[in-house]
Amino acid sequence: MLTQKEEYPDCKAVESQIRSFGQTPCKLLIEPHPPRSSAMQVSLSPSWCMMCAFPARPPADSVDVHRPDAAGCRHGAEVSLQLPVVHVSANTQPGLTNPAIITVTANRLFAVNKWHGLTGHQSSSAPEQQYQLPVEIDPLIVSNVGTHRRQITDLLDQSIQVSSQCFVLTADNRFLLLAGFWDKSFRIYSTDTGKLTQIVFGHRDVVTCLARSESYIGGDCYMLSGSRDATLLLWHWSGKHCSIGNGTPTEFVTPRAILTGHDCEVTCASVCAELGLVISGCKEGPCLIHSMNGDLLRTLEGPEDCVCPRLLLASTEGHCVIYYDRGHFCTYSVNGKLLGHIEVDDSIRCYNMPEKE
Repeated sequence: MLTQKEEYPDCKAVESQIRSFGQTPCKLLIEPHPPRSSAMQVSLSPSWCMMCAFPARPPADSVDVHRPDAAGCRHGAEVSLQLPVVHVSANTQPGLTNPAIITVTANRLFAVNKWHGLTGHQSSSAPEQQYQLPVEIDPLIVSNVGTHRRQITDLLDQSIQVSSQCFVLTADNRFLLLAGFWDKSFRIYSTDTGKLTQIVFGHRDVVTCLARSESYIGGDCYMLSGSRDATLLLWHWSGKHCSIGNGTPTEFVTPRAILTGHDCEVTCASVCAELGLVISGCKEGPCLIHSMNGDLLRTLEGPEDCVCPRLLLASTEGHCVIYYDRGHFCTYSVNGKLLGHIEVDDSIRCYNMPEKE
């Protein structure tokens, strides 16, 4: 401030500069200045950061991490685990340009953890390389520099509980799709910059779940969105344009098919392009099998206690595994036949099946 200047000549010089050129700020930044890293982040090695990023159980408010030094002494550090990881996607095929494991926390902070593979890590003779992990933790998360490139800050609907069903990652690890926005859309973000690349509208209520089919040559695939309006929309993802539809991301796009038949909110879904089938479940009702053209084929009737599907996964071999409320697992064939049923005591949040059985 000019009133705080102690030297009168300096004050007059600043006033003269303002009259001639205007009052200009010292510097304008396009991106916010990264916060200073704490001493704990500097001292912890990436292997300990890996342990913090992937907790083996639901995290408490904090956990004590001890690591030995060269003399064998143990040094402790209290690491705050603020929010748990709710979604993990791994595309680590050898042919990918950037194989990585993507993790997303409950506050929509995602990490791009590069995958280096297991080759050379187990046979290395050097002590410092013998125990090197095949996964490299996202340097922006470890150093706490540039975390704004990993944070999705757009507002979700207040009634949405962030879960694994809200996220879908493209097969090349370049884009992350997120559902649950208040404007009844789902959005696409770049995993490199964290910037919004496309907003897709089509539902009449909040989008509650997303799913992706297997990818073809060129990166094309199908995206599936389910909503509280009890419908599902099938979209085409263009690997060439890196967007929903074949045009630019700013163009209005229409779904390939509209799937109906549910009476309430869609909670889970899966799409298999190889079989041409879409399987979905709603909050209070049976699971349905549609063709990718939108035709309702059959209903999956489970045991008496299996009424609220929560998670659903279909394989290319024609099997569908559905997790119902209260710990019920059911396996069906694509013809609607119940193949098996078990009950577990745990509360399952996510599961996966191998591509080839």
